[in-house]
Amino acid sequence: MIAGGTGITPMLQLIRHITKNPRDKTRMSLIFANQTEDDILMRKELEEVAKTHPEQFSLWYTLDRPPAGWKYSSGFITADMIKEHLPAPGKSTFILVCGPPALIQSAAHPSLEQLGYTNDMVFTY
Repeated sequence: MIAGGTGITPMLQLIRHITKNPRDKTRMSLIFANQTEDDILMRKELEEVAKTHPEQFSLWYTLDRPPAGWKYSSGFITADMIKEHLPAPGKSTFILVCGPPALIQSAAHPSLEQLGYTNDMVFTY
């Protein structure tokens, strides 16, 4: 999953639904992009899910304007970020993307294409 700002909304619905069902073994990874740390919507809930479901959900942030000492990424989402934090392209890989047009058109889609994700592996809200 790649989300930017309020693009977290559909991702959060899926995360809640999947982690609520103990029989669902879907593995999810999220890169969540925002302007500043204060802009991270639902941060407490996302981090709690990552803590309580580590085998099912991993979380990574990137900020345009990170504070000093920020332990995650900074700047636009890149191919390197995707390669490190999302599953590799494959028949069971499905990447969901939701966010502002600049994130989708200038960062997420070009990076996913560069890494070999095909159109049938990517859904953009």
